[in-house]
Amino acid sequence: MDSLYILFIFIAGSILIILFLFRSKWIIKVNYQFPEMDDMQISVFFYKWCVLRKKKLRIPDQNEMEKGYMHFYKHLSQKQLHLLKQLQLRSLLKEIKVLEFKWQTKGGTGNAFTTSIASGAIWAIKGWLIGYLTQHLQVFEKPQIHVQPDFKSCSLETSFSCMISFRLGKTILGIMRVLKIKEVK
Repeated sequence: MDSLYILFIFIAGSILIILFLFRSKWIIKVNYQFPEMDDMQISVFFYKWCVLRKKKLRIPDQNEMEKGYMHFYKHLSQKQLHLLKQLQLRSLLKEIKVLEFKWQTKGGTGNAFTTSIASGAIWAIKGWLIGYLTQHLQVFEKPQIHVQPDFKSCSLETSFSCMISFRLGKTILGIMRVLKIKEVK
């Protein structure tokens, strides 16, 4: 009889721990600065406790990035990325909360004409990204983006900081819904 109580307490305790983890709030913070930092810093928080801080996450060099783009383009041209279109990630993205988004860029080409064109293109890319984020994610704080053209010199500096929050259980259920929709199609 005692072993039955111990088994019942173990099962009940396990269920409570799993429910606690599924209802738990996780926060991921990403910081990157170019050219001061060659590496990205990622911090993962469980509620308010930092459980992981990775300071030296290596950014791929130019050759590795070009190989990755060529690999992606090859699959895109062969229409092997149809899975991305079939996955309906909007329900999953709605579970993610953007708590902070800051992105400042300063740079120039040395020529005023091309610097103004490049600055406009950067503004367009950042504007599109902010529009996408606010449409598909829950944004709690107004995103802060800034582009400062440097008409005198040829340089590029950027600083990026982002903090997202999600509940583990809702994210897992969202992934299961996405995979179920893919399976039905």
